[in-house]
Amino acid sequence: MNDDEKIDFGPLDPSRDRARWAGLVDEIARRAAAARRPTILRQVVVWARPTLALAAALALVAWGAALLGGRGSSETASAAELLSRWAQSDEVPAASQILEVLGDGDAQE
Repeated sequence: MNDDEKIDFGPLDPSRDRARWAGLVDEIARRAAAARRPTILRQVVVWARPTLALAAALALVAWGAALLGGRGSSETASAAELLSRWAQSDEVPAASQILEVLGDGDAQE
């Protein structure tokens, strides 16, 4: 083959048979869309990591808010111990004692 000869790329031109070319493009697009159709399992896998990250972030925020703004852990533990003791001994405390242990939920600290 001589370098001066030009190569005829005409047979490779898709515009020669437009109907065939359009059919090939449509078929490829249809197969690609079918392959990307989300299934329930695929969606669960895709959303698992962001969902777990969001849950962890919310847990950290709630934990931090409880540490900064809530009652101390010793107060909570003593209230839980007292309520458990009442429940185990079938003791019925006065309403004032219950409110004193549980605290006033509407009070401003």
